[in-house]
Amino acid sequence: MSRVLLAWELGQGLGHIDRMLMLARELRRRGHEVIFTLRDLARAHGRIAAEGFVVLQSPLWLAQMVNPPRLGNYSAVLATAGWLDPEGLAGLLLGWRNLWAQLKPDLLIADHAPTALLAARGQVLPAWAVGNSFELPPTRGSFPPMEFWLEREQAQCAGYDALLLRHANRALALLGDPPLATLQDLFTPSRSAILSLPELMHYEGYDAEMPVLGASYVGDRGLAPEWPGGAGSNVPRVFAYLQAKQADFVPVMTALKRLGWPSLVYAQGLAPQAAERLAGPNLRFAAGPVQSDAALRDADLSLNYGSVGMVSAAALAGKPQLALPIHTEQQMSAQRLQRAGLGLALMPGAPAVDHAALLQSLVADQRMLGRTRLLALQRQDMRPKASGVRVVDLLEARGAL
Repeated sequence: MSRVLLAWELGQGLGHIDRMLMLARELRRRGHEVIFTLRDLARAHGRIAAEGFVVLQSPLWLAQMVNPPRLGNYSAVLATAGWLDPEGLAGLLLGWRNLWAQLKPDLLIADHAPTALLAARGQVLPAWAVGNSFELPPTRGSFPPMEFWLEREQAQCAGYDALLLRHANRALALLGDPPLATLQDLFTPSRSAILSLPELMHYEGYDAEMPVLGASYVGDRGLAPEWPGGAGSNVPRVFAYLQAKQADFVPVMTALKRLGWPSLVYAQGLAPQAAERLAGPNLRFAAGPVQSDAALRDADLSLNYGSVGMVSAAALAGKPQLALPIHTEQQMSAQRLQRAGLGLALMPGAPAVDHAALLQSLVADQRMLGRTRLLALQRQDMRPKASGVRVVDLLEARGAL
């Protein structure tokens, strides 16, 4: 039996906890002891602690950067974790190492925890990185640009990496550690696993040996879908998972209402008064998150904001999508979705569109529908239910357990 430490450092939301829980349950089923260190302990009690796992706080960078440099690749993520402050980063590295000295784990699994991976360099603790493709960028050359659809970004990436590497090596020097040759050394393909669908990877250019093990999300949690009635059987159904703050939110809701398509909407941040004003006979707003798998099963079209979980869920359900992303990670998912021919991306700041006509074109696109259904058939073995099993199988095959 091994003692396995699952560490989460960066990112928001429940996706990290859900992914770690699926892995932890499988590790425990096979006889291993699992300890969690989390970015956000407020999310732990009702989920992780309720299942009897030990939960601790991850070392975190808490300061806010003042006038940070513009960085357009994964170096920007490292900067938010304190990697531009050598003394502060050295303190975080010591925090991780002191934690391990107390817990004495046999294996570290980092779920978007790059500082933990850096701290593990040169230590006796074996370390693996597990996450989606945004969290594990390719390791050939410089980290690629996040806004890969803008050609000007590629030429800047080497400079972004050099800046972060210089500061990281100063932190390592403070601890008497040897320098890191490249930032890419954090993510060795032989000790990494990506939980994403191959067609929807945030980046291109991975080594062939990088394991890609399929989607990871929870699709059966939430309210049971309750669809509005009154429409004929040939009228498209729309499941929308959006945020009320999006610029296109009200125009899209207005278009759905005008089209008369039965639409079930969960909108984060939508006030009850606004929901009542926007609702109609064919437009129903759910009071909370909806079970996405059940809703997508009965839907003909998915509207979402480009989160990797919802984009993956709709793809595995074989449904075309309209993605309306907000921040960069979501924009990357939306662009990949569009380039794969599985949906369309309506990017922030895009020219004004006729939303009703756009929705009608998506529903009428039989070639896109064929591609989405084919992907759903081909990737059944990459559904999220068994993601923990796939990761633990890989760890055992590589001798990590």
